[in-house]
Amino acid sequence: MIEWFYQKIFVAIVPDGGAYEVRLVILKQKKLLSKESRRFEGEDAHKDMLTFLRKRLDQSPLHYIAILNPDPNQGALMGCSLHDVGEVLTGAKSICRNHKWLLYASIRELDGLKKEYSSIGLDFIFSPFSVIEHFFGDKISGSLALYALALKDSFSVAFFEEGKLEYAHHFPLHRNEGEELEDEDNVIGFSVDTEEEDSLSGINLDDIESLDDLDIIDELDDFSDIEDLDTLEEIIDFKEDAPTIEEVRSFQPQGDEIKGKMDRFNEDYKRFELIEKILSRFYSSEECHNRFIETVYIADAYGSGSELKQYLEDELFLNVLIRHIDVADEVISLSMEEEAL
Repeated sequence: MIEWFYQKIFVAIVPDGGAYEVRLVILKQKKLLSKESRRFEGEDAHKDMLTFLRKRLDQSPLHYIAILNPDPNQGALMGCSLHDVGEVLTGAKSICRNHKWLLYASIRELDGLKKEYSSIGLDFIFSPFSVIEHFFGDKISGSLALYALALKDSFSVAFFEEGKLEYAHHFPLHRNEGEELEDEDNVIGFSVDTEEEDSLSGINLDDIESLDDLDIIDELDDFSDIEDLDTLEEIIDFKEDAPTIEEVRSFQPQGDEIKGKMDRFNEDYKRFELIEKILSRFYSSEECHNRFIETVYIADAYGSGSELKQYLEDELFLNVLIRHIDVADEVISLSMEEEAL
């Protein structure tokens, strides 16, 4: 009955390489009143974001705050029972998803998130694998395929066949200097008890969704033949006809633009190597059963993917479908589904 008098506010927080993407949706009686997006960057990004949200949340007692879990120690496993999982997970919170597969995350990191957002409270913590399942809901019920969520700082990969999870792994991409990229052999890195399906205080684990062409500047013309110019006047005329620095800059990529393209190029290649490695291990495992991955579906949140698609098609002969994903919108949708239960 209270919903007749108050607006309902849904908030999605997506950590993004030190910045925060925030989406705020306000409804009343299921009618959309407003939708607002903000990005917070810089040294005070987290503080500024919390200040912004506290002001917005004062508008109504009916608010639901969700975050995409940014922590590295999380993942998903096939099956739900200890017998199915075949792993002793300790030090993690886990929950069974759709009676088919299990999501897990580090208890310590979940508690850290809870403390970090204590001034506003967290209602839902979603796994990247929940986002994959939701975003590719029209595909995962089909034949065996690889699904991935490409974020700026992470790459989450899952195999689904007829709605059943076959394999999943979450790769943090950016490490502190001196650290190596996480090896897939070290899947957990901590222990979890699959019997721990109780909710964290103040956090709904279901919301945790149960926790899973490069442009190159043209070379300058070779002026070695400049001595062939007959007179100094011709040289002067040549110089006057040459484009100015401002004109050159107008059509040549700037330093930041080139760096951005180089970064995306490197990230695409790193993701290609991860997929190549995962497929190699799958084909050599007992779980393969002479099955082959023919199609890869990638949810691209970082704004590139063309090089990754080309690598996968040319080198691994895969069919590749890349969809742009607005992760904040997906988190809002997942929150609405959870709130309606």
